[in-house]
Amino acid sequence: MARQTRFPFGRRWIFLIMLPAVAMWIGTAPVAEAHMSTVGYSEVTLNDNSVHYSLYLDPQEVGQWMDLHSGQKVFVLDPDGTSKPDSKPNGIGWDRSRLQNMATRYLTVLGEGKPGRIELENATLAKRGNNEYIRFDIAAQFGVPIRNYEIRYNFFFDDLDPSHQNFASVHAGEQTIEKVIDRDNRVIKGSTADVSMSSGKSTIEIALPGWLNTFWTYTYMGMLHIWEGYDHLLFLLGLILLRQKKTDYVKMLTAFTIGHSITLALSALDWFTISLRIIEPLIALSIVYVAVENIWFKRPAWRWGTALLFGLVHGFGFADILRGALPERFVLSLFSFNLGVEIGQLAVLAVLLPLLWFLAKVRWYPSFTTGMSGMIGCLGLLWFVQRIIGD
Repeated sequence: MARQTRFPFGRRWIFLIMLPAVAMWIGTAPVAEAHMSTVGYSEVTLNDNSVHYSLYLDPQEVGQWMDLHSGQKVFVLDPDGTSKPDSKPNGIGWDRSRLQNMATRYLTVLGEGKPGRIELENATLAKRGNNEYIRFDIAAQFGVPIRNYEIRYNFFFDDLDPSHQNFASVHAGEQTIEKVIDRDNRVIKGSTADVSMSSGKSTIEIALPGWLNTFWTYTYMGMLHIWEGYDHLLFLLGLILLRQKKTDYVKMLTAFTIGHSITLALSALDWFTISLRIIEPLIALSIVYVAVENIWFKRPAWRWGTALLFGLVHGFGFADILRGALPERFVLSLFSFNLGVEIGQLAVLAVLLPLLWFLAKVRWYPSFTTGMSGMIGCLGLLWFVQRIIGD
């Protein structure tokens, strides 16, 4: 029989230390919005002496910006470009001047080092993936042919959503630049002189091959998606919390990976999708279920089957950020994002598993598992209620 290790402090100390940390986490982490940071899209085409910019932004976030900066209630755009009142009384329409002001405030397009004049040509509701966005059709005019260009994107980072991202594709002849814009990477720049007319290969502003830029961008994004996805991390913690054989850990984590990889691909490619309004509560329920298994069944059989089933559910959550964003190299982007998810997941497990293996030697570990599972289940239930009521 393996010798049990005694911890120098009583088990009460563990819970006294753990509970404040959990309370602080609940109070500071955006628990109900693990996947709710807004996403936008940019399709930019460089012509001889002009730039056409199609910008897709979340209607709710545009509305929040209007409320914040105008102090008045607003309207939502109809697909035909006209305005209609939303649920807020005494609203006023989003006229062209308000939208023009928003565009010129947060978007700068430079050619040959000089800013072009930003002109809003049209604004309508448009579908991208399964979601609806406000599409801004913007033109920037220059008096000379553009060889060196720079795009500065500053929407929402500093006043509404620091986690906002924009998936941008810039087309200049046969050259395509793909970039994910975020708070720390707001600028796209390049030169049309870098285009190889004979090879037609994509390049980016730092002279890396286009495919390598795509690979790194989406791999890094997948890693961040795991590290910032509190619900995914809590589900993984619940799965590995029970003391198990090392082969059981391998089976379980492999099953979870297979499950989310399948639905990630199906959903990101729009072959089969389920609304996030259904998926997000189901992800929260998966956390509750695993916690219940830990408390009542102690050694649940076929745990890998549970991991596979809920891996399918979590894959739809992973894919939402990619839907409508996959560029021309969609196979590479999908593979890279999934690879990033796996790297991020393995990095977390590399920290948690040794710690849990050590704790599993102490005699009070079953009580620790029950207490932790209870807190995990409560958080999952809280997220479920929040996502159902849309708070």
